[in-house]
Amino acid sequence: RCYRSDFAIFDDWCLANNVSPLPAAPETVAAFITAQAPTLAAATLRRRLAGIRKVHRLFRYPNPAEDEEVLIAMRRALRAKARRPKQALGLTKELRDRLVAACGDDLAGLRDRALILVGYDTMCRRSELAALCVEDLSPSADGSRLALIRRAKNDPFGDGRDGYVSRAAAEALDTWTRASRITEGWLFRRIYCGRIGTEPLHPHSIGRILKLRAHAAGLSDDIANRLSGHSMRVGAAQDMVVAGADILPIMRSGGWKSVNVVARYVQNVELVRLAGWRG
Repeated sequence: RCYRSDFAIFDDWCLANNVSPLPAAPETVAAFITAQAPTLAAATLRRRLAGIRKVHRLFRYPNPAEDEEVLIAMRRALRAKARRPKQALGLTKELRDRLVAACGDDLAGLRDRALILVGYDTMCRRSELAALCVEDLSPSADGSRLALIRRAKNDPFGDGRDGYVSRAAAEALDTWTRASRITEGWLFRRIYCGRIGTEPLHPHSIGRILKLRAHAAGLSDDIANRLSGHSMRVGAAQDMVVAGADILPIMRSGGWKSVNVVARYVQNVELVRLAGWRG
């Protein structure tokens, strides 16, 4: 979908500038990168170029993205941008508990309470959390659960991983599933006028739920606006660092394959710890 969307943008730009989009000349792609650079994030700019590259390969055309003129245009564009990405506010245990306390006892409140607790425990991405099914949960002797996260963006072949669901989160899940009468299929579903839908929550809805519960908890607009569907994942990683966990267990718990990504999430926590030791 991203490739299709990005190439459509390139196609429209080419038509507006009276140049051919397919096959595209290297100077055309370089000019497109230069025109797009002022308004796009670095990651989006790279994805646009990847879309152009992919479509040319699919049609067996020479790849203009490999030309030196395009590479120079991309380097020039990236150097003009700050590389530090924006990071969602971590929903650490303290914030998590405040949001959970703000969830009512209606259907939406029961669902959101279970969603927040499970999202924090499993360190799921929002798409993984929305895709959880009743059949993905396995009970443990102590009342906790194991959740099978079947697929992730860095797991295209569906090897899957196990996520831990604490007893408190499992109890919230049980309360939600009893009230909603969900016995199979999607675990977290849309609610229409007090009725449970058949479709799962859209991943984008998870960030909106967190913001809604943050406002209900009396948190500031600044905190609410910085929360996203990624916040539970970030906050759980930060809490694991505070608890003394090493980087490899954190990576395994959250399904990360890059040390650099996890290090970026927890770097502020590490700085605070170091400052405490020096103090």
